[in-house]
Amino acid sequence: MKDHSVDERFLERRDQRGAALITTILLSTLLLAAGGILILVTAVTGSNAVDQTAEMQAYYAAEAGVARTLNVMRGNEASNPAGTTASFRNIVSDRTKWTVLSGTPVTVSGSNSFTVDSITDPDDVDGAIRTGNAYYQPSRLKVQISGYGPKSSEKQMEFVINRLTTNFAVNATITLPNTSGNPINFNIGDSNVTNYSGTDSAGNPSPSVAAFSIASSDQTSAQNVINGCQPDGTSCVGNGPNVSPSTASVLDSGNTPSFLKSVTDARTFLYGTDGMMNTAIAEGRYFTSGAAATSSTGGLGANNPNGQLTFVDGDFTLGPGSPTGQGLLIVTGTLNLNGNFQWNGVIMVLGTGSVIRSGGGHGDIFGAVFVANFAKTGSATDVFGAPSFDTSGGGTANIQYNSAEIDRAKGVGGHQVVALREGLFN
Repeated sequence: MKDHSVDERFLERRDQRGAALITTILLSTLLLAAGGILILVTAVTGSNAVDQTAEMQAYYAAEAGVARTLNVMRGNEASNPAGTTASFRNIVSDRTKWTVLSGTPVTVSGSNSFTVDSITDPDDVDGAIRTGNAYYQPSRLKVQISGYGPKSSEKQMEFVINRLTTNFAVNATITLPNTSGNPINFNIGDSNVTNYSGTDSAGNPSPSVAAFSIASSDQTSAQNVINGCQPDGTSCVGNGPNVSPSTASVLDSGNTPSFLKSVTDARTFLYGTDGMMNTAIAEGRYFTSGAAATSSTGGLGANNPNGQLTFVDGDFTLGPGSPTGQGLLIVTGTLNLNGNFQWNGVIMVLGTGSVIRSGGGHGDIFGAVFVANFAKTGSATDVFGAPSFDTSGGGTANIQYNSAEIDRAKGVGGHQVVALREGLFN
């Protein structure tokens, strides 16, 4: 007897013929699509990696432009003509004197380059302040730079840089705060070969400042000394030192520099986190002896076009033998002015608050001097003690206000970048 069950099963499933082929085709299509997507993703990823690399190269080229521009501003790039030093004023007036700033692409490495697109004074965009004022120096500059990389990649950066790193008011050639009520030790000699002047020796036609600025409690005694008398007004010789203007100004809330408003302010200025001592340490310009400062690399900044910061934590003798220096000198002990010396810039005797002149020869200080007596540590209620300013020793001296040297002294910490951004500049 014949078994028809196989044939019947075959007949029942004959409509399913080709299903395996369709399934195979569908699976192959899916695998092909997945493979295609994988290939596409790999290609896009590779392309993105190349583009990102090009973008980063353009970014680093722009960063190189920022660094080179700062190098020019700090006087470390040669100019045309040679021998001239960059300043915030002449960079704005004619930046083509420096190859890096000229607007011509500067190669960084291989095909990467940057251009300095513009340098402007945001406080004097139309040049109205600068025009006719040969002594105007912008306090800050805005610089726009483009960096270029492979595949036409481009990055633009803009930064704002402050000219001064340490800013303080100078309203007198010599400033002597005293809030203790004790009398100042003030002796400027009785010889007319010694000069103290508030007239700007930089040639700036700005008004003169006071030669001396003192506490109200010392006004009478100091003025008597300036007039050639003893502090109590007796024994007047009628031929005292040359002081111009001949009347000392009195320190008040309006003309006292911010760092001398209180002892707390003075301590913060010197010893705070961002104070001058930490700044000096960071720059390798902190010394515990005067001899170490004088013999240091760079000495006292005499050969540095813009001077430098010198912080002496202790006593310091300027001279003899015509040692010259420039920039900002901070002394926490006694400052001895001995024999021949010259300082261009600002001298701060903050701590012991004592200045003594001795020896023969001739000494010059062109800039400004601050003398304040206070302890390094203490309470918030501490007051400034009576300072000592005795330049009655031998020799001649000339201490005169100079706005240009003061300006340089304020910038000894290097120019300060205060803002930086990326973007398109319109």
